[in-house]
Amino acid sequence: MKNPKEKNLVSTIANIISTIVLMFSIGICVLVIISMKSSSGVAQLFGYSILSVQSDSMEPVFSKSDLIVIHRTKPFDRFEVGDIVSFVSYDSAGTRFVNTHRIVQVSKGETRDRYTTKGDNAIAKDRKTLYSNSIIGEYTGKKVAGLGKYVDFVNSPTGVLLCVVIPSAIIIIAQVVNYSTSAAKRKRQMLLAAEERARQERIQLVNDVVAAQRGAAGGTYVQTPAVDPDVQFDEPEKQRVIQEFLQKQAQEEAKKQAIIEEYLYKQKQAEQAAKEEAEAAKIKAIISEFLAQQHQTEDSNPASPPADASAQEDEQA
Repeated sequence: MKNPKEKNLVSTIANIISTIVLMFSIGICVLVIISMKSSSGVAQLFGYSILSVQSDSMEPVFSKSDLIVIHRTKPFDRFEVGDIVSFVSYDSAGTRFVNTHRIVQVSKGETRDRYTTKGDNAIAKDRKTLYSNSIIGEYTGKKVAGLGKYVDFVNSPTGVLLCVVIPSAIIIIAQVVNYSTSAAKRKRQMLLAAEERARQERIQLVNDVVAAQRGAAGGTYVQTPAVDPDVQFDEPEKQRVIQEFLQKQAQEEAKKQAIIEEYLYKQKQAEQAAKEEAEAAKIKAIISEFLAQQHQTEDSNPASPPADASAQEDEQA
């Protein structure tokens, strides 16, 4: 089983390799995009282009499948016999390609020169002569043997898919997975560290309570200095202290709850008494108002004489 140092080393090397591959793939994509937008169909970067040799016409200077570097030229540059230049040509089927041959003859003109080219390994000269505006670059003398075949493959649709798209996707997915794994690992480490801190705090609390219990004299609490961290207490004693502490907490909570319930009960009783008192006062006020109205009615209507007295007066007359 690998130790953490070996794992970190392997992970670092893998990250470096994947980064290099990703950068190379991105570079190829950039060159392909530039070449698609270029009028000559050849990508250039900082005034230089790379070409894949398609034939052996220039042996032994460079061979088929070599990768050569050319310096881009301007439309009105002048060249000499012996210069190796790259230019756009067409084959018998009309397919466009970039050819790189040596200038073997220069025909001077009043406004511009005309150039005749030929491959060092070819029998005949090129049939079509060139002007400066037809030349896209001059060979720098730098080449990489055999690498042109790989560039041709990468420039093909299949090569772009296999060498650029798929590797880039794999590397990106791997980086995302690696980041997610690292984030989950960091989260686990943070949780473990938090649990360890909480555990240490609980141990310290228990040690403090045990030390306070040991320092108590005659039921009176005695303040004691901090407990030596090297002092260890028996587990049964710790459990007993914890149970006592929790029991006291429960008792205190029960007392608080009882006080709250008693206060709410008394408050409810006081509200009920106030309500009854208000209702009685209301009834008393209504009765008083009724009696007052009765007395007022009696005072406004005096009593009439009795009917028997009137009858006696009539008989005497």
